[in-house]
Amino acid sequence: MRSRAARLAALLVLALGARAAAAQALAPRAPGPTTIEAEQIEGVADVELSARGAAEVRRDDVTVFGERLRYQRELGRIEAEGGVRLERGADRFFGPRLRYDTQTDTGEFEEPGFVLNREQTVRGRAERLEFLGRDRLRLARGSYTSCEPGREDWRIEANELELDYEAEEGRVRGGRLEFLGTTLLALPYATFPLEKRRKSGFLAPYYAQSTRRGLELGVSYYWNLAPEYDLTLSPVYMSKRGEQLKSHFRYLGRTYAGELRHEYLFNDRELQRPRSGLSLLHEQRLRDNMNLRLDLNKVSDPRYFADLRSQVRNISVVNLQREGLFNYATAIGEVPLGLQVRVQRFQTLQDPLAPIVEPYDRLPQVVVNAVRNDLGGLFDLALPGEYVRFAHRTLVEGTRLAMNPTVALPLLAPGYFLTPKLGLRVVRYSLSRAAPGQPDSPSLSVPWLSVDGGLVFEREARFAGQALTQTLEPRLFYVYVPYRAQDQLPLFDTALADLNYASLFAENRFVGGDRFGDANQVTLAATSRLLDARGTELARATLGQRWYFKNERVGLTAAAPLRSVDSSDLLASVGARLLRDWLFDATLQYSPREARAERYGVSVRYSPEIAKVLNATYRFNRALLRQIDVSGQWPVHPGWYAIGRANYSFRDKRLVDGLGGLEYNGGCWVFRAVFSRVQATTQITNTTLLFQLELNGLGQIGSDETVTYLRRQVPGYAVTNPAEPWLVPPSARPRLPFEQVF
Repeated sequence: MRSRAARLAALLVLALGARAAAAQALAPRAPGPTTIEAEQIEGVADVELSARGAAEVRRDDVTVFGERLRYQRELGRIEAEGGVRLERGADRFFGPRLRYDTQTDTGEFEEPGFVLNREQTVRGRAERLEFLGRDRLRLARGSYTSCEPGREDWRIEANELELDYEAEEGRVRGGRLEFLGTTLLALPYATFPLEKRRKSGFLAPYYAQSTRRGLELGVSYYWNLAPEYDLTLSPVYMSKRGEQLKSHFRYLGRTYAGELRHEYLFNDRELQRPRSGLSLLHEQRLRDNMNLRLDLNKVSDPRYFADLRSQVRNISVVNLQREGLFNYATAIGEVPLGLQVRVQRFQTLQDPLAPIVEPYDRLPQVVVNAVRNDLGGLFDLALPGEYVRFAHRTLVEGTRLAMNPTVALPLLAPGYFLTPKLGLRVVRYSLSRAAPGQPDSPSLSVPWLSVDGGLVFEREARFAGQALTQTLEPRLFYVYVPYRAQDQLPLFDTALADLNYASLFAENRFVGGDRFGDANQVTLAATSRLLDARGTELARATLGQRWYFKNERVGLTAAAPLRSVDSSDLLASVGARLLRDWLFDATLQYSPREARAERYGVSVRYSPEIAKVLNATYRFNRALLRQIDVSGQWPVHPGWYAIGRANYSFRDKRLVDGLGGLEYNGGCWVFRAVFSRVQATTQITNTTLLFQLELNGLGQIGSDETVTYLRRQVPGYAVTNPAEPWLVPPSARPRLPFEQVF
């Protein structure tokens, strides 16, 4: 007979001798000691033990609890009955009866429930569960979900469900996907990823509704061809347009990477012709100092993007770029040398009601730049050169050879800087199809001088009880460029620079290589900043203006109006992080002569936490623009988030872009519905309705690019179910840990 004290705290440690150690050496993995606790323990320690009453067997990271346990020492087998619980690593299983082999991690559990704490925490039940190894389970007539206990909003029910964490794949036979008690999909046979590993198979179907395409349905097949490349094929049906096939091929090598996208609409029902789009982006490192980049884009017609939801990369809504770029870096002695070769063409997508002039192609452009800094401990030398051939279907063509050598004397100290610089702009052309009276080989030589200097003052300051540093940074920039006649030069890639803070400190008022403006002018500006103890900028204010000592004579064209006033408009900007959650930014272009604002913009963002953001921007340009743009994401009820954007033009009295949507986080699933309206061209407005149901740990059903679209349209938008738990909005975080199932 055993005493009551022995029943309450019976502890037996099975010591392993030399014979057992030798046996373990032959086993696949060497187990540690086995510990048994129970109210009653009977049997032979080295052969078989039976335990009753709050019994527990622990071996390595496997622990079995039950009312009755039997442990066979030689075979490593455990049989348990009565309120059985199995803990294996971070996984938990519970049910009435268990047979388990600790040497092979195989066995069988009758009518169990389980919680698997892997990259995605999931749980479920089954009539019978088979352990097929350390990371493989087979469920007979079982269920699977990522929802918390007591809430099964979605689940997979299957006659057979295999969870293979070695292959990171789940396999379903004779199953169905249920959502809120309704069967969404029948799954006679299906596979799904258990972790983030890539695997071949069908992706969830997607759906959209729009005025240009009608009802749009698609399903994608992902083909994991090899670890370094894959292919996605997406057949699409559009009720107004017809059938389309989209493909996306990605590849990655040790020295290269890229992606190829192709879309083909077999026959547009409205236009009665096929339509297509193509995009290739390839980047390759040929050597450590040599790389290559290809960016090719093409669509079949100008209305392609207006009519069809496309994945083809487009540089702008007007011009599609086709570019090859080669970069090479080397050194001649102590002089670094850079070489860039570019071939660039464009496909212009014309809007008949707003036509534009097609840009010139560069066939090719060669840029060479040699730099020698700290020469003699004083001077910085630069010798940039360019050769480019410009081609056009209808306009004058030709080549441009240009050089712009400069020498600078930078004088730097903690409280000031002064940089005088001398330069020479030399350009020579060789033209074909020149206009009457225009020379075939015009040239230009323009010397120039600039001096850039500034001071930096600092003082201690306090704001809201915080110790700060305030700076005052006055700056002076002087430029002198003599007049050279340039009306006979072509215009290949040049325009008048926009008046902004950066252009106030540029030697040339033009951007591009065909004009160099005459100048005798000085820019005066001042900036003040508030910095915290870590040097982070909390607030900034800038004021600047340019003063002219003579009227300009070089215009963009012979008929272009020339400036005759003695000063530019006044530029001002203010930016600040107000407290922790507010961001504010404002810019102003003010005309002292007219005593009015010519252009300004004000933007505010309030974002107190993740998935809580409000944006408001007002932009005004007296000649072109008067728009307000408001957007945001905000919780409106537990689990519910409102999303919206409105970009309205007061000048045109119309909504340029707008969307409204709702997102609901159900804990283990998220639903998004978005209604959007976009002015695609002057006459074409596209209205689209997008739906997306995302089941955590399984996949998504609905419009496949809803999240990408929302991030592009609503600055600061955040999904409410991110993979990283610290990015989950506070209102969507669970109150208790998932494994409170016990």
